[in-house]
Amino acid sequence: MIRQVLRDDRIDTHERLALALGQHGIDVSQSTLSKDLRELGVVRIPQADGGFRYSLADNGPQISDRHLLERELRDHVTDVDRAANFVVIKTRPGHAQAVCEAVDRMQWPEVMGTLAGENTIFVVSRGPDQSKGLCGHLATLTGLTVRDS
Repeated sequence: MIRQVLRDDRIDTHERLALALGQHGIDVSQSTLSKDLRELGVVRIPQADGGFRYSLADNGPQISDRHLLERELRDHVTDVDRAANFVVIKTRPGHAQAVCEAVDRMQWPEVMGTLAGENTIFVVSRGPDQSKGLCGHLATLTGLTVRDS
């Protein structure tokens, strides 16, 4: 969600970023926000008017993305279920978008596409074998037992 907010709005302070995230139902502490900005590689860049704004480089998956994904999975995934080439990931309310964005940025070859709602993510894999492999990654990262329907 931080990436989306920074792409959509000119944000120049932690306070404005926290307010923008709050409008999306995300309550964040100053320390967590600082850590998230560091992990995402967000920098303050100068503006023509003399001020600054936050910006992030979009250079594909990086090491920080892997750590972010792992943290999102550990902290917010509550259930994983698989059927054929579909994987359904359940999250705590309001966290599906962030977990989904992290999964997308990992560019795992097993994943054809994702779709997130409020607390559910649908992942389409290339086939049943790939969805099993993806579920193995998810089980390892979350410690959850994946249901296989």
